[in-house]
Amino acid sequence: MKFVSGKTLFLFLLVAAILSVALAYIFLPSSQKDPAGTGRTVDGKTTGVLAVNSPTPGSHRAPPSLEQLQSNPLALHPAPLELNFGSPPFERQANGTIYKKDVMKMLEELNDESQEASSDLQLLGKVIGAYHRIFQQNPVAGENREVVEALTGKNPHKLIFLSPQHPALNEHLELIDRWGNPFRFHPVSSSLMEFSSAGPDGNFGTADDITLQDEEPPTEEP
Repeated sequence: MKFVSGKTLFLFLLVAAILSVALAYIFLPSSQKDPAGTGRTVDGKTTGVLAVNSPTPGSHRAPPSLEQLQSNPLALHPAPLELNFGSPPFERQANGTIYKKDVMKMLEELNDESQEASSDLQLLGKVIGAYHRIFQQNPVAGENREVVEALTGKNPHKLIFLSPQHPALNEHLELIDRWGNPFRFHPVSSSLMEFSSAGPDGNFGTADDITLQDEEPPTEEP
């Protein structure tokens, strides 16, 4: 009987181990060759398959500049709301005008003696806010009478927010406060307006003046 030397046995076992590792790697599922799930083999060569759970590479684009935004009018100024003038709170009239019924109803409380005088200015702010949500800007006006014209149908859609027969309109078609003096409308910007009443003494610039600056109109249904 021949005995195998220790050196020969060692070489035989080494070759067997190498063959076992090679066979195991060949038959190993491809998803387990790359435990990181990056779609690459361990030697860094691309397999051509991106794992499903691999994170999507982020965009390296720079954010748009102000010039780019301004070149796209819809970026800074959204398109006007799509309105159905044939259903509430709108009501078409035979003369072609359209009543904004909810706002007209709200204005019935203007100069209500049971409320604080400041509530009248808050009410005017809500009316201008309703106008802004439809036209994307406040009435282009600086005078009381011009604001009244915009609210009584002199606008692109012939919308009426304020009844032309409202008791708070004087003979000059100006909106007056509870003391009979015209309100003052001061446009701060296309979306902000300041409202003032001269107060009981009827004179602006005195201690009893009441002033309210409207806030940025919220985004909501018109």
